[in-house]
Amino acid sequence: MSTTNATAARILARLVKAEDALTAARREEARTAGVAKRAAARVTKARASRAEARKALRTAEDTGKGIAAATRRLAAREARLTELTETARTRKAEATAARRARRSAERTVERTSRRAALAATRSVQKIAAALGDAVLTPAPDTDPVLDADDLPAVEVIEAHAARHAEIDRQAKDLTKLAEAERAWLRQLPNGTYGRVVIMRAPGRSVLDGAAVALDYTARGAVPPRKSTRTTFKCDATALLAALATEEAGDATALTLIA
Repeated sequence: MSTTNATAARILARLVKAEDALTAARREEARTAGVAKRAAARVTKARASRAEARKALRTAEDTGKGIAAATRRLAAREARLTELTETARTRKAEATAARRARRSAERTVERTSRRAALAATRSVQKIAAALGDAVLTPAPDTDPVLDADDLPAVEVIEAHAARHAEIDRQAKDLTKLAEAERAWLRQLPNGTYGRVVIMRAPGRSVLDGAAVALDYTARGAVPPRKSTRTTFKCDATALLAALATEEAGDATALTLIA
């Protein structure tokens, strides 16, 4: 295993542990929050009971009956309220600590996820580079090339090259104009506009070559590849420049003659 892949594997293992820790932290937060909520509810109930005991004591003092029993009941409920209040504070502190631990675990997962994504990207780039460096069969030479004895004169080649350059320029200009008109027409919804019908056919699906390569690599197999045809280029820049110079010279001569 290469260093890049080993690093990616280690970071992914850390990410798994961080996600497990986050799951446990969320469960602990939910548990402590529930415990704190129940403790707070018991405190509220104990306060209501103490209020009832105080009211009963005042009634006993007004009537002069059962004062001792009412006093003992109030003292017991105040002691119970004090105990429940301390417990509620402890449970609230535990819930706060659990919430902070959950947030810390989320930050850890976020940092580790970014590092894992970066490591995975580098690993994929390295795999793609390795696949690109694989030995390929040479591209077939499909152009019918003339023999040296059958080559035409240089003037004939230059004439064809000049015509090709001019036609290619015109074709590119027309293509740009056609694309501009197409962009304008694509704004229209489907329908019939006079003698013009606007419609859209469903797009075709395209094979994801990168996904196929990674799938083959994961199974330890070499993805099938084929060579493409050689790219043909005809550079007539120097010829066009010379022709432009000659035309300028002819125009100057005609002017002088006139």
